[in-house]
Amino acid sequence: MGEDFRQLITRHQLRGIRAGGLVILVTLHIGSALPGLLGGLDAYRHPWIPLAAYGLLTLILGGSVVLGLDGRPWPRGWVPCALAGTFVASVATTSQVPADHYFVSSFHWSYSLAGWFTVVLLGHRGPLVSGAFLGAHLAVTVALLLTVEVPSRSVGASMALSVLSAGCFQMTIAAGAKLLLDSSAAIGQALRAQERVRTRIAVARQIQTDQRRRYAELNATVLPLLTGLAGGSLDPEDDEVRHACALEAARLRRLFAESDCTFDPLVHEMRACIDVAERNGTTVQLAVRGDPLELPLPLRRALLDPVIAALAAAGQTARVTVVRGGDQVRVGVVVDALRDRLPEPKANGIRVRTVHAEDRLLVEAACRITARPELSDRPEPPWPPAWPSWSPAGRRSRT
Repeated sequence: MGEDFRQLITRHQLRGIRAGGLVILVTLHIGSALPGLLGGLDAYRHPWIPLAAYGLLTLILGGSVVLGLDGRPWPRGWVPCALAGTFVASVATTSQVPADHYFVSSFHWSYSLAGWFTVVLLGHRGPLVSGAFLGAHLAVTVALLLTVEVPSRSVGASMALSVLSAGCFQMTIAAGAKLLLDSSAAIGQALRAQERVRTRIAVARQIQTDQRRRYAELNATVLPLLTGLAGGSLDPEDDEVRHACALEAARLRRLFAESDCTFDPLVHEMRACIDVAERNGTTVQLAVRGDPLELPLPLRRALLDPVIAALAAAGQTARVTVVRGGDQVRVGVVVDALRDRLPEPKANGIRVRTVHAEDRLLVEAACRITARPELSDRPEPPWPPAWPSWSPAGRRSRT
C-alpha cells in the first residue's frame, strides 16, 4: 500500500469523525443559531455586531467543510485562525446579550455554537486540549456576565446546568473521537501482522514451487548421470561423460548462486560457473563492461546456458565477457575447444551466435532490453572481488 496502515485508517476515521461533527455544527448553525439571532435582534444593544459575528462563523464553517471532509490534517495555521475567529465572534455576540439571557436563552446562541466549533477543530487532539479552550471560553463568558450583573442563586443554577449539559456532551464527543483515532494504531498493527503472515505464506509457496521445479530439472539431467555413474553404465574416463559432469556441476553451482543476495546477479552466477571450470584446470579470464542490471531469472538462465556449455568443454584457456550497454546485454566466451552441440535458448528474444576459427570456438548469447530495469539499492561490493585461492590453475587472470 502507498500509505502506512495506521495513516490510512486514521485518515478514514478522521474523515468520518469530522463529517459527523460538521453535520451537527451545520444543523445547529442554521437550525438553532440563526433563529435565535433573528429572534433576538431587538434585544441586542447593537444588532450589527451579532450579525457580523454570525457571518464570520459562517465563513469559518464553510472553510472547515471544504478543508476537513477529505480526512487530511488541517492546513497549517487554519486551526489557530479559525479558533481565534470563533472566540472573537462568540465574545462579541455575548457582549450584546442581556444579562438574564446568558447560557439559558436562544439569544445566547454563540456560546454553545463556539463549543461545537471547538469539537470539530480540536476533537482529534483529545478532551484535554478541547477542554482547555472550552474552559478559557467559559471563563471569559462568565467574566462578561459578572461585569454586567451577578445572577441570583436560582438563575445561576440554571446557567450552570445549561453549561454543564452542553460542555459534558461536547467533551464526550471529543473523548470518543480521540479514543477512536488511537485505536487506529492497534488496527494498523494487526493488519501489518496479517500482511506479514500472508507474505510469508506466499513466499513459502513460491519457494516450494521453485524447489519442485528445480528438483524436476535435476531429475531430468543430473539424476540420470549419477545413476549411470553409480551403476557402471557410464565410464568416468569417457570425454563425453566428463563433459556432461562438468556441465551439470556448473549448472548446479549457478543454481545455488541464484538464491544469493548480490549487487550483480548475472556476473555473480557467471563467476560461480567459472569456479567450476577452474576446478577442472581451465584458466579463465573474465571481462565485465557496463552497469549492473537486475534481469529476470529466466532471462539470466537463457543467457548463461550456451556460455556454460561452451565453458564446460574448454580445454586449457577460456575468455568470458559480459557486456551491457545501450539496450543490449551480451554474454560471450572464447574457448580452445570445438563443440557443435549447444543448448537452445529458453527465452524469447535470446540470440545465440557461434563462430569457429582454427582451434577456437566463440559462443555469444545476446538479448535486447525494451525497458531498462532499475538498479538494485544494495551497496556495491568492493572491486576487484576476492577470488578463491583453491583454483587448480594457481591464479586467475583478470582484465
